[in-house]
Amino acid sequence: MSQTTYCPNCGKDISVTARFCRFCGTPIKRSRSPVPRSEPATHSYTEAPAPARRPATPLPADASEKIPDDILNALYARQRKDQIKKNLKGLLAEIDELTKKVEIGLIVENESTEMMGKIQSKVTSLQEEQKTLQTKPLDLETLSEEEKKWQQRLERIEEKKRAQAVSNDVYSSLRDEYASELASVQQKLAIEERKARRWLVDLQKGSRDLETQIERSKVRADIEGGSNGEINQKLQKLKIEQTKKSTAAEVLTKILGSF
Repeated sequence: MSQTTYCPNCGKDISVTARFCRFCGTPIKRSRSPVPRSEPATHSYTEAPAPARRPATPLPADASEKIPDDILNALYARQRKDQIKKNLKGLLAEIDELTKKVEIGLIVENESTEMMGKIQSKVTSLQEEQKTLQTKPLDLETLSEEEKKWQQRLERIEEKKRAQAVSNDVYSSLRDEYASELASVQQKLAIEERKARRWLVDLQKGSRDLETQIERSKVRADIEGGSNGEINQKLQKLKIEQTKKSTAAEVLTKILGSF
């Protein structure tokens, strides 16, 4: 199990081997412990006393950054794929139930053919949509996996040291190498997390703005009238965009919640 300490700036949990806070990017200072003359010289670090825990400073309301379309679509696709999978499972269950009713004579064949056609049409539509959905991990998630990898390597070299299964020179060089790589990844991770939080602000604001547009369009249509077809087409477009942004915001919130 990896040990943790606190960032002196934001107060969040960070690894004892971190050289930068992955939440706020603050450099983490460490002091070398004195080494007794009678023992071989090894690098040893001691942590400064942990400050009182305080919540991280939230981003200001205007701290947004427009999320790229490919990232927005990929986030939306994650949840939409899960929804399609559930819907397909339900439709296949309907087909199975309908088939059983036909077999025992509860539904006549002509009626079942029409019902089966409607269900099959829905299945085909969902399967076609499923093919168009493209997902990919965020850089934030990829870097998080990289961070775990270097942390595990640091833990393993420490285990070998405790078991006296490695010389002091090899232990020191490998530990410094792994710690340097970890620090580099954590710096990049802190940058990506801040970027993702700014994307989230953009998504939440965009979703709220679209809700307002939808309401305004409905009220305006009631007051001013107009072509129902044109109004419905505009509303449908706004609803699709709003759903996509709100869904992407929900998925991104879950991702950030794990950091």
